[in-house]
Amino acid sequence: MGALSSPIMLSSSVADMEALAYLRAVQFAAKLDLHCVILEGDSATIISAVSQGTSLLSSFGNIVDDVRHLLPSFSSVTFSHVNCTGNIVADALAKKASSVVGCQVWMNALPSDIAALVDFDVH
Repeated sequence: MGALSSPIMLSSSVADMEALAYLRAVQFAAKLDLHCVILEGDSATIISAVSQGTSLLSSFGNIVDDVRHLLPSFSSVTFSHVNCTGNIVADALAKKASSVVGCQVWMNALPSDIAALVDFDVH
């Protein structure tokens, strides 16, 4: 459907960064008017917080609240935990974000380096 690579300002913790990445992904999916989404991440803490609403007192609680506020706009949401090396596409997009200025969005066609990884990841 599409891909997004965007730098995120440094935060106080890795969990905060993961929560911000989740928020950007959900905002992007909503903007694309997707109905069924699978949200993958390598932080079990963030996945649990988003799926169960268990982040009230954490530093990323407000971000998780923003994510949860957007979830009803989808007819189906699945949360999936992947290990750190489990999503090579997300890893490549994250690395690409560190080398570009501003937000990069690709619709219907990905950069060749990312497209090759998508083909590998799907199969």
